[in-house]
Amino acid sequence: MAPGSQPINLLRMKKLLKKPACSSPGLMVLLSLGLVGCPAERRDSYESLVASVVDVEHSFAQAVAERGIRDGFIAFLAEDAILFRPRAVNAQRWLARQPATPGILAWEPAFADASAAGDLAMTTGPWDYRPDPAQPPVGHGNYLSVWKKQADGSWKAVIDHGTYNPPPDETTVKLETPARPAPDTPWPKRQELTAELQSLLKTDSAFAGASAAQGRMQALTAYVTPSVRIVRNGKQPLTGIEAIRDLAGEDTGTLTWRVVGGDIARSADLGYTYGEYTISDPALEEPLEMGNYVRIWRRQANRSWRVIVDLMSPLSPASEASAE
Repeated sequence: MAPGSQPINLLRMKKLLKKPACSSPGLMVLLSLGLVGCPAERRDSYESLVASVVDVEHSFAQAVAERGIRDGFIAFLAEDAILFRPRAVNAQRWLARQPATPGILAWEPAFADASAAGDLAMTTGPWDYRPDPAQPPVGHGNYLSVWKKQADGSWKAVIDHGTYNPPPDETTVKLETPARPAPDTPWPKRQELTAELQSLLKTDSAFAGASAAQGRMQALTAYVTPSVRIVRNGKQPLTGIEAIRDLAGEDTGTLTWRVVGGDIARSADLGYTYGEYTISDPALEEPLEMGNYVRIWRRQANRSWRVIVDLMSPLSPASEASAE
């Protein structure tokens, strides 16, 4: 099990009762005016929130199995969702132009997290693809999905990205979550959310600057949690600072990136960023590698943002040429 993570019991999650919060008449008036924030229901309903998004992830996978890859994705992605083809594109518009995709794409969440507000969540885990249901998988990897609660109360994915890697050693997937979230803190006022999002985007940009100036390992140590999950092409996900020291030792060149976008939860405790990265060598004219990244961030007790999941996926050589 990953350091700082804990197994989660789905049956127990679904039986948990939610405690009413922020229900006094006076407080409700202040909430309606946006003058205060509400630290609602986190301690008693965190597991049930995670269970709800895991259920949707399973429904998503089932829809893909029954309807096909393209139509299943269309049904579960938000209208403004993003895929990387090869750079960030509107998923719904891109999928609408594609022919139906043959084969079976299957996946299972291995790690999930949700905001206290219950409006933002993430899942990540292994996937496999088989062109013929009767044949063994011919492709494997890991995915990362970001989920956002819609106006009608449903969960829809707003980002879906992934990597390719060898088949996993273990075929049984055990769902884990981060260590129990910190005690409730007041939510920001609604008019403060833009500034809160900007603080996250600036933190990611500062992370890029630290990587370029100090090296990726030193930057990672400063900007990730001790139990961070690192998802890269060609290898199984790595968990924890010690595990990624080996990864940093294998990497060459200077890593930096450009932040393209992101979002945060209403409770400002969970957020994500995405963008485009480059690995370069000053002695060479052409980059060593170009690609896309997605990061999941959690607010810490000291109010700083730290990465809990970091996925980077390189462009293919043909995609690199078209992206330049």
